[in-house]
Amino acid sequence: MKKTALVSFATLTLSQPRISLAASWTLLSNPAPSILTLQDFIYWLIEIMQLVGIPALACCIIYAGFQFVTAGGDEAQVTKAKIWLTWTLVGGLIILGAKVIADMVYGTAILF
Repeated sequence: MKKTALVSFATLTLSQPRISLAASWTLLSNPAPSILTLQDFIYWLIEIMQLVGIPALACCIIYAGFQFVTAGGDEAQVTKAKIWLTWTLVGGLIILGAKVIADMVYGTAILF
């Protein structure tokens, strides 16, 4: 019964005339007209990443400092705070140095 219903549904669906919506072509416009090249697009993404990342970086530094203050001499908590601070600074270097990294990659890619 199920197989018969499936076959009849497929037959009815495939035998119906199709309406073509492709008759009215519309051109898509560039949503960011100032971005013309891949390098401009990457710089735009880096700017967005920095707008979000720098406040997050500040929050992580504050959190690491809070962990240092509340550790109270407990070596496990101090180690956890040091790890937070270390990786926060690594992330900060990546966020702040993203344009330099992008320039190095772009400069290397142009050589090929």
